[in-house]
Amino acid sequence: MANRIPESFIAEVRQKVNIVDVIGQYTQLVKRGRQWTGSCPFHDDRHPSLFVEENKQVFNCFSCGRSGSVFSFVMEKEGMSYPEAIISLAESVDMQVDSQFVADATPRIDPKTQAIFDLQAAAQRLYQHILQHTTSGEAALHYLHDKRQLTDETIKQFGIGFVPDDNVLLQYAETQNISREIMLASDLFLSNDEGRLRDRFAGRVVWPIRSTNGQVVGFSGRTLDSKNSIKYMNSPESPFFNKGQILYNFDLAKGDIRKTGTAMIFEGFMDVISSEIAGRPAAVATMGTALTQDHVRQLTRLAKRILLVYDGDEAGQNAAKRSIHLIQAQKQDVDIGIVHLPDDLDPDEVRVQKGKEVLKQALDQNIQTPIAFLIQAARYNKNLSNQTQYLAFLGEVMTILQQATPVEQDMQLTRIANEFGTSKQALIEQLKQTPKRQSKETVNRTSQHFHQQSPQITDMEEPPLTGDEAAFSSNQQSTNQIEQAERALIMAMIKSPQVLEQVSDTTGFAFVHPEYQLLMMLIAIYQKQQAHFDLAQFMDFIQKPELNQRILAIDRTFGDLAVEPGAISDYLRIIMHDAPVEAQIKTLQQAIDVAKQQHDDNKLLQLTTELINIKKQRNK
Repeated sequence: MANRIPESFIAEVRQKVNIVDVIGQYTQLVKRGRQWTGSCPFHDDRHPSLFVEENKQVFNCFSCGRSGSVFSFVMEKEGMSYPEAIISLAESVDMQVDSQFVADATPRIDPKTQAIFDLQAAAQRLYQHILQHTTSGEAALHYLHDKRQLTDETIKQFGIGFVPDDNVLLQYAETQNISREIMLASDLFLSNDEGRLRDRFAGRVVWPIRSTNGQVVGFSGRTLDSKNSIKYMNSPESPFFNKGQILYNFDLAKGDIRKTGTAMIFEGFMDVISSEIAGRPAAVATMGTALTQDHVRQLTRLAKRILLVYDGDEAGQNAAKRSIHLIQAQKQDVDIGIVHLPDDLDPDEVRVQKGKEVLKQALDQNIQTPIAFLIQAARYNKNLSNQTQYLAFLGEVMTILQQATPVEQDMQLTRIANEFGTSKQALIEQLKQTPKRQSKETVNRTSQHFHQQSPQITDMEEPPLTGDEAAFSSNQQSTNQIEQAERALIMAMIKSPQVLEQVSDTTGFAFVHPEYQLLMMLIAIYQKQQAHFDLAQFMDFIQKPELNQRILAIDRTFGDLAVEPGAISDYLRIIMHDAPVEAQIKTLQQAIDVAKQQHDDNKLLQLTTELINIKKQRNK
């Protein structure tokens, strides 16, 4: 980086970001004593082995060994650099980030990728110019004005353009001496059997698709030819265009999402634009695919509430169901609402046919809870006047209501009783008899209910160790006396610079294990830079997973112990005197085993005598 991010800024991010909140976006955490625990998101963790210490702002997986601060977690999980992780977390808590920090933290793009991005951006500018300022774009412009009811301002805001049939982009690329390799890699062209190139989106109105930072990475095109069976065409998947990771309009909407705390997810690009026109700009759309974990992760960093605005047909309802389950599985404390639009129209149709005020009102007021939506969806394709189908419907309803709050259970049962004339008491009895179970057809709506399902252990209690944590603890106990002394001495150095100075001045001192010698050196450098020791900050300073794992183990065992002057002398004696003796003993024991196998009685007697004498000497 040309300019380092100031330590004061990093410290402010540490203060405002809670590691439990961040990791909780990736896995469900449950409070256990002074720690939080959950399944590690870095590997297939069937027996939760991830532990998060909120007071120290560090995490550790006892199974895969990953550990560190909130910055290292984001670096590992999102594939970010240290500066990128800092900036990402700062933005997540609404901190103002200097644009120079962002520029310096942005990874260098290789020349080929940059050339592709430059061509994508040039294509968008060219397409928009053609739409708004040439005779070739007149028909497309009339289509957008008349049928879509878009103003020139809106067209410009969203970068909409038109691609004529005369290979205008190909001509541009050739005049700019853009290589054939770059043209093919951009996916803006198609090649025939003879290898000739032509514009991929010819004859189509195009919407640019941008990355989170606003870089054009692809297009979606709609044909104006009613005879063309391929109504919509998207850029193909590529290293820079991944539909499962990109949300349409996220770059423009993220500021409003952060400000309002609400994100609206639509099915189509025009739905998003209609929402903007209606005064609700916190809108994104999936790229013709189902909602993914990456999508949810992006949105829940900024939003505490997600509204699903899907079409009212069967496909839209099924998409809403999948999205509800996905969001709930990934982020339990996010509020979910499902917007019901009038006459089962899509959002763009509501705006065009009924006006933007009607759409605005629907987005603001016609919001169902997941429970209400799932119950309504259970009606689909059922003739509820048929007794068999009505009973099947009730069975689905009861399963859904098992996850509802008592208030919502009462509301829904009252509504069903009034609508169908069924005794409410009978419905209550059926609900009681429905076995409670977690399934893909159920949903937990409130964070309050979630926490009720997960009883916490108070800080006054220390739960018994289980699974990988117990194994780790056992391993700690089996660590020999010498390594225990090394670890205790490391912790004493961390707590007291005077101890570090004392050890450094001790003639002939060296740790038996090289990793502790390295830690000693790093502690010395860190203490010269920082007035106070902070575990999370030190782990960021190290940025070596194996050493971070080691330092966490040391802190876990010796972090609460006071530094006793007499103990330091004992640690030094064990390391400097006992360690060589222990090495001798180990060597002799191995030689004795060999003598036994060879039935060499004379050698065995000699070695055993040496071993006894060394042990006597050690114990004096």
